[in-house]
Amino acid sequence: MLTYLIIRDFAIIDSLELELSDGFWVLTGETGAGKSIIINALNLVLGGRASVDVVRADASRAVVEATFVLEGERRKVLDKLLESQGIEVREELMIRRVVYKHGRSRAFVNDSLVGLSNLKAITEGLVDISGQHEHYSLMSSENHIDILDRFGELPDLAESVQASIGRLANLAREVRTLKRTERERLARMDFLKFQLDEIDRALLDPESLAQMEREIELLRHAERLREETYEIKYMLYDSEQSVSDVMGNACAALARLVSIDPRLENISNMLEEALVQFDEAAVELRSYANDIEVNPARLEQIQEWLHAYKTLERKYGDDFDAIVEKQADMRAEYRKLKGAENRIEEAEAMRLELQKEAMAQARTLSARRQEAARWLKESIESELAPLNMERCRFETRITHKDGSGNPVELEAAGPDALNEKGLDHVEFLIAPNPGEGLKPLARIASGGELSRIMLAIKNALMSTDPVETYIFDEVDTGIGGLVADSIGAKIKKVSRSKQVLCITHLPQIAAYGDHHLQVEKLQGTDRTTSHVMLLDSERRVREIARMLGGRDCTPTTLAHAAEMIRSRI
Repeated sequence: MLTYLIIRDFAIIDSLELELSDGFWVLTGETGAGKSIIINALNLVLGGRASVDVVRADASRAVVEATFVLEGERRKVLDKLLESQGIEVREELMIRRVVYKHGRSRAFVNDSLVGLSNLKAITEGLVDISGQHEHYSLMSSENHIDILDRFGELPDLAESVQASIGRLANLAREVRTLKRTERERLARMDFLKFQLDEIDRALLDPESLAQMEREIELLRHAERLREETYEIKYMLYDSEQSVSDVMGNACAALARLVSIDPRLENISNMLEEALVQFDEAAVELRSYANDIEVNPARLEQIQEWLHAYKTLERKYGDDFDAIVEKQADMRAEYRKLKGAENRIEEAEAMRLELQKEAMAQARTLSARRQEAARWLKESIESELAPLNMERCRFETRITHKDGSGNPVELEAAGPDALNEKGLDHVEFLIAPNPGEGLKPLARIASGGELSRIMLAIKNALMSTDPVETYIFDEVDTGIGGLVADSIGAKIKKVSRSKQVLCITHLPQIAAYGDHHLQVEKLQGTDRTTSHVMLLDSERRVREIARMLGGRDCTPTTLAHAAEMIRSRI
């Protein structure tokens, strides 16, 4: 609900502050007094196009500020939207629009600067303006399907269908992506397999690497080791003057001397032990020399292994741990890619199942919409009858289109007929007079007819319409008499659940108001300004009398005005 409106230096308005409440607010005044300027100013804070022409001639900028108080689900949605844009959430929603003389404009929401697109998103659904040329929510056929769903109490089913179609679209995109990237996936798998095979063939743990490095060192010097150990064995054991023979002779001589001097026994024993170890060493040397293998093929093989391992270090990591980590990453990626082999089939199967489910839901929703359309027709046509349009026909056209945009019957509609709202395209049609064909609302020529139709539709929909503030800008054009009284009664009915602001020239409508604002144009010596005043009961009677009989109010017109107000309370 709109609770406060401030306008400064806007067109012929110097300064205006309006504090508003719920109920039926009437704005009256002479033609050109500035009534519609107030609506134009409000339209500006709702995201309307800014023009430098609205800045008062001797001012540098025009400012319009509106404050709204919202409740229930609408408040929750708004708070979430504000939070997503980093805008402070307050008890009230304050919107300010500034238009500068040089052509620039700025918009603020709760004192945060916002772009025009964000402003429109935030203010969408706050106010519905109906006038001779503007019926924002109802004139746009894009909104008709949502209006029908609200009237038929179908939002939950519609949201469920929309969610299913959204999931279906995501799955279809995934299938297309999987198929498009299949060749890339297979190529990547081949490359990863090549790399993993390369690592598996050449990877050496630290212990194996050390063992190979020792083995290659032995193989490189095998011939020398064998030749020199044989030579040592020959010198120690096999030559004519071998060390073994010399030591044996020494042991025998020393043993003979022990019989002479027992003190040499210990030395003799030591030399005997040394001779035994010497013989064992000679045997070990012979065995070692015999075991030495000169194997160029084995040497070449180990060199290739070590070269391959060094290549792994250059390509995949600086050491064994780094290579193993890289190997694990590649194996994980390979498993993921390999798992995608079945993902196309799985996703396609899921898509078909979800498509079947979405089609069933959409057909159910379409049937419910057909039923709601019949109720809506009866409701709106019953509202039109008291407005002297009892022969007006209202229809809700529900059509279906295939993927190429061609019309198709519901029974023949396939999955390509699905859109984000289901299978349906909805448009409201009107035939105001007998013999006329049904036409879209936007193509109704008569402003008076259009105003009455809009009022009837809003009466029929007001219980399900989330908009809290309705504005009727001279919807009484081209009507009068009993029809005008009926319109006033219907606007009054709307105001019981909505805040209503109505600009009117008809006393029959103005008399229904809960609050009455009079707009006057004041002519000064150098410029013209517009002034707005909240009327008390006495002044209100005089304003209604003026609307009835002109500026010179007689006792009769004053009495008539007072009676008109009393009869409509």
